[in-house]
Amino acid sequence: MERIDLVGRVRPFLLLGFLIILWELFSRFVVPHYDPSGLSLPPPSAGIADAINLMKQGYLHQHVIASARRVYLGFALAAVIGIPIGILMGMFDLARRQLNPVVGILRPIPPVAWIPITLLWFGVTDKQQYFIIFIGTIFPLILHAVAGVRTVDPVLIRAARSLGADSGAMFRLLLTASLPMIFLGIRIALGLGWFIIVASEMVSASTGLGFLITEARTAMLTERMYVGMFAIGFIGYAQDRLLVWLERKIIPWK
Repeated sequence: MERIDLVGRVRPFLLLGFLIILWELFSRFVVPHYDPSGLSLPPPSAGIADAINLMKQGYLHQHVIASARRVYLGFALAAVIGIPIGILMGMFDLARRQLNPVVGILRPIPPVAWIPITLLWFGVTDKQQYFIIFIGTIFPLILHAVAGVRTVDPVLIRAARSLGADSGAMFRLLLTASLPMIFLGIRIALGLGWFIIVASEMVSASTGLGFLITEARTAMLTERMYVGMFAIGFIGYAQDRLLVWLERKIIPWK
């Protein structure tokens, strides 16, 4: 039984393992014919060795923690403000009409476009990074909260009202029914947060995975660039799996 369970856990990673082996063979036996230095595409084993060395020095942990702190604190602020705004817009037409132009104008502005002005406001500080994450993640949260409330089955709402539900009960009903869409917005926003932080750290930070990638490019350490890139990928994958698990626990009826 344990063996069957282990096989089931490993099976989803078979394609990934095959691609890594293919990459290793291609880098060792094909790339040298075109790039003798091997800088363009080092094998994954070189990246793994460099990652282990960076972890032993505590250097990789430092950058991972710096980026994670910025992403999660900036996202937390966006969630505390954005989700209630989205619920408000979904519940009340007046709020939606007034806030739609604000959201519609600010949402298309790329988060990285805020970097120059935020450097004037905050300087090269973590506050500047928090703001970039906040402005980049709040709009998916707002839009999914609005969609969650607006797509609640009208029959469910009429049934609750016919049973005498007061304003508080209606709010709890709408919030509960909109949780699947809110969770989807959280997953999208957090994934976007890692995308944004790397771009921001490449421009205006002295720590973090974005800075690590830029530093590696300057030093022509290609395998270290891959370390930074795949660190983000692994964190994002683990983060998403955790959110899926939480979603199943919190809204098992989905």
